[in-house]
Amino acid sequence: MVRSFPDLRLATAAVLVLLAGGALAQGSASGSGQGGARTDCAKATGIERTICRNPELASADRKMSAAYTSLVGKLAGPAKEHLLADQVRWLANRNKACVGDSAEIEDCLDTRLRERTARLDWLGDGAYPFISEQAIVKTGKARGIPYAIDASYPQFDAATADFTAVNQQLATAAAEAGERVIPGPDADNGGGNYNGPPWSYTQAYTLHRPGPNAITVYVRYDSYDGGAYSVVGVSGTLVDLRTGKAVGPEGVFLPASNWLRELTRIVGADISAPNLSEMLRQPSRYVFLEDHLELSFNPLEGGPYTVEITYDRLRPLLRVDGPVPR
Repeated sequence: MVRSFPDLRLATAAVLVLLAGGALAQGSASGSGQGGARTDCAKATGIERTICRNPELASADRKMSAAYTSLVGKLAGPAKEHLLADQVRWLANRNKACVGDSAEIEDCLDTRLRERTARLDWLGDGAYPFISEQAIVKTGKARGIPYAIDASYPQFDAATADFTAVNQQLATAAAEAGERVIPGPDADNGGGNYNGPPWSYTQAYTLHRPGPNAITVYVRYDSYDGGAYSVVGVSGTLVDLRTGKAVGPEGVFLPASNWLRELTRIVGADISAPNLSEMLRQPSRYVFLEDHLELSFNPLEGGPYTVEITYDRLRPLLRVDGPVPR
């Protein structure tokens, strides 16, 4: 079922209020308007003031606002209501996450504005998919060690199928990854004098359409829990829109095609690992993009981060009626 969203008029009003700062920043930073624009900008809140005084951020903000305005103008009814509620949520999470010194706030705003613009453009490419952006934004200190969690993930809200299981999978994965960077009783805090970097988990995602009946969630993450290095990686989740379920490679490739053997042969040219076939059974390694498959590995697994294989090369292995059609 579709989730209930805030009243359309209330959501619209909230978006207009939250976007007002960005609009004021646009006027001042772009040099348009009279002195009133600068005065309004001076009265803006911290986030909008940062956008106002940075021409590059103001430009990124204009692009995001234009993408939003374009998309909302194409929608009506439940789709428009869904987008309005999603934009309110995104703005609140942006304001909550973009904190720290001025450089940190600017970097955060730049990343978020560009990602949101790309997401809005994607949402407007074809039928509106009813996918909202959720986020876990949390900071604190445990055992004297500061930590920060900033993890976004999608939620499938369409009523065309039951997405309960896949939504729970995506939310749980983000929550559990974030919890792992909260220092526990065994954390080394330097005898109570910890002076290292904050423990942190950041996660962002992009959405892709490898076929008319499927969407790939492409997650990128960076995790640091006190070790010598942070752990950077990617993972993929392929969602069949007809069933609402996550689909592994067995649901994409023909059972009689010996797909695992063929993929092991192809990938083996770049990855040297004795257990490669077992590694290729793991669904999270598969990122099905619009025109090719990416298989992800880390440097400790004998090769590059990704191995790319075009669908033309995989076509004999694909199910005719699968989520990634031949």
